[in-house]
Amino acid sequence: MKTAFATLFAALCALPLAAGAAEHHVVIDGMKFTPQVVQVKKGDAIVWENRDMFVHNVAADGVKSGDLAPGKTWRWVVRAKMSFDYLCTLHPVMKGRIEVK
Repeated sequence: MKTAFATLFAALCALPLAAGAAEHHVVIDGMKFTPQVVQVKKGDAIVWENRDMFVHNVAADGVKSGDLAPGKTWRWVVRAKMSFDYLCTLHPVMKGRIEVK
């Protein structure tokens, strides 16, 4: 009984932290990232979804999705309060920006 109570208590204590995080979505389609600029907070998640007919990726210093085939997604959690630009290394004209507030 004590173990169940302790587990429940720990889970309830973590709720405010999880509730404060948001999930943002970036669609890859037509050889571009939409939205091109995403404003997030530390702890938020960003999900990129490739709806294009070509393989793409997301790359910046310390951020690398690997190749995303059409229909695939990649989720990344913002761990630092540092804004940065990113691109698709397969199609360098495709650029985006993450602004961490």
